[in-house]
Amino acid sequence: MVGEEENSNSYTLDPPGKIAVIGAGPLGIEAALYGRYLGYDVTIYEAHEVGFNLTSCSTEDLPLLPDRTLSNLAVQALLTQQELASLTFPVSINQWVCDHLKPLTETDLLAGRVFTGCNVKRIDLVPVEPDQNVSHSEVIPADFRITYTNTNNEICDEIFEATILAVGKELNIELQLPPNTPYLFRIGAVPSDDWENSLVAGYREITRIFADLGGRPDLDLYR
Repeated sequence: MVGEEENSNSYTLDPPGKIAVIGAGPLGIEAALYGRYLGYDVTIYEAHEVGFNLTSCSTEDLPLLPDRTLSNLAVQALLTQQELASLTFPVSINQWVCDHLKPLTETDLLAGRVFTGCNVKRIDLVPVEPDQNVSHSEVIPADFRITYTNTNNEICDEIFEATILAVGKELNIELQLPPNTPYLFRIGAVPSDDWENSLVAGYREITRIFADLGGRPDLDLYR
């Protein structure tokens, strides 16, 4: 299993490299949005619906300050689609999902890139044929084959250059991968009862991932 400490590697990936994000919860959406701001070709796969893991407590009051539910990137993405006056702060978890998370998936950066009802079953590696201009001594990491069932229960697969697992604590995916696989990341694997701290920790993980991919340790779009 990929742990939080394994979320970095020495390989870079230039935009518009293809990245799969597994999970359309708050951190999965934030990771995809971050990647899209940088110009990556990002696709989100969600087994159920956007914010599904939050629906069991949807009627509860929001357990964090309303203005802390979105990053600055998410706010800017929403403001491109609606007036500032209509961007209300959520007071319940259900309002957060309905008024913030779901509309984020419909913004210009993510529209058509979020596939719900697509249950990822397996991730394995696909060797990459070296380019003629690449030195034979240079190691080229394998791509990822994402195998999933769609809304019609058909088995499909797609190839990506990097994968971000944003599925929370549980990982019900068959991983045919060696430890420390390059370009495989996991975020939000150690949830906390403190939602605000969990989000902030997730933002730090997202920042590290894309700083690694860009080869720029100082890259931080959240600043």
